[in-house]
Amino acid sequence: MTVQLPMPGHWPCNMSRCDPMAALEVIERDKVEATHEIVLLLDRLAKKHGISKSIGPVVGGYIDDMLEDVFFELEEELGRECDESRETR
Repeated sequence: MTVQLPMPGHWPCNMSRCDPMAALEVIERDKVEATHEIVLLLDRLAKKHGISKSIGPVVGGYIDDMLEDVFFELEEELGRECDESRETR
């Protein structure tokens, strides 16, 4: 007969496997890169259809808002993890 040990507390399931500050930096770089790629795509579309003005300045704010909405919860969670790690030091 073997004895099965109980599982550890709830905390191991919630622990991040990466540095939350590094993850936030990667997200920020990815958002900048995504914004640039979207602007390039829209500028190509405008050029294809004969629109002479640059699309980038027109949609830049919309793209930023969209990416902020998409990443909000993840960034908030990582921010809390950063705060918690500072408190435990």
